Amino acid sequence: MNLAEILVFTDIRQLNQIAGYYGYECNHHSKNELITTLLAGLRLRQTIQEEVKRLTEEDIHFSLLLFLDKRFKFTLEDLLAKAGVALGQAAEKSRDASRKLVSGALKRGWLFPLKGAYSEQFQVPVDLREPFLAAWLKNRCEGDTTATTQPAAYRDEGTAACDDLYLFLSFLQKEPVPLTAEGSMYKRYQVQLFRQFHIKEEPVAKERWRFGYGLHFDQYPDRFSLLYDFCYYQHWIEERPGHVAITERGSEWLKTGYTDETYHQLIRFWLRLYKRAVPNLPMLVQLIPLMAASGWIARHELEDSLLPFITPFYYDDPLSILHNRVLKMMVHLGLLKVGQTDGEWQYAATYACRTWLREWNGFAETTILLK
Repeated sequence: MNLAEILVFTDIRQLNQIAGYYGYECNHHSKNELITTLLAGLRLRQTIQEEVKRLTEEDIHFSLLLFLDKRFKFTLEDLLAKAGVALGQAAEKSRDASRKLVSGALKRGWLFPLKGAYSEQFQVPVDLREPFLAAWLKNRCEGDTTATTQPAAYRDEGTAACDDLYLFLSFLQKEPVPLTAEGSMYKRYQVQLFRQFHIKEEPVAKERWRFGYGLHFDQYPDRFSLLYDFCYYQHWIEERPGHVAITERGSEWLKTGYTDETYHQLIRFWLRLYKRAVPNLPMLVQLIPLMAASGWIARHELEDSLLPFITPFYYDDPLSILHNRVLKMMVHLGLLKVGQTDGEWQYAATYACRTWLREWNGFAETTILLK
């Protein structure tokens, strides 16, 4: 529902609370006058812009989680969970602080109780989402007059990940591949396979911190680890004692090849798999194309704006998470293009990214745990 429809069903006490927060002068006993006054003020971009400038970092974070979520209604637990993420700790440990963030959104008129709900449910006016995001982007860019030009050359991997899924299953169809005692393919088989891929990778050296992003993330490079896990999750491959082999379901998939649905499933799988280590991943994946809406954006600009929303994951620090778990994987999945200008990495959203994100809502996705 839009703001005008929501205000009609809102309790006069909350209307007075919102009007008092902004200091609007009107007849506080007249619901009609309150609605008229709030409609005139709350929908003004200047009002939202000024409010964004006053918000704390936690309020900004919570509001982004709220406005980027495409769901029409939220339970109180949904909101407290978002607040917990914004506060950088578990919601249970910060119940009062979480409730304060929710209360702030109610006072600003950005969140309303859902009329007639059997339990505590809330909604966000759909026509305030775009103005808020525009205000956040404008506030982020204030003082930055640096123009980002298109790189002379750039890489767009498109659906190469799906092509390499096909190559991997074809590789296994010839014969099962032996596994080491740790459960991974021997290095010589990895090298042989990677030479066939459209996007080249090298087997990883032993790194003790490589965990948390998949079944054999400690044994395989980032991109292949995702492709392997996706095949495993789809039951296209199975690990038997001493080797990995293609399944009957995997052989059937090889006969038909990949479709747009396979591509979308792979992106969703990445988001669900990485979401445990990077709780803000659904928000980051939507913010990056918004920040690059006018074309290309430099990596340092993404760092300046997005690092505050990323928390360390064991030995993986926020900078590494942004570079390797978010930006690099978005390039591998065809969601971003990447190039260089004067030694600075630049990123731009692809057409596939913009069209897919219009429909997808990662906030509603459950996390996948493979082990």
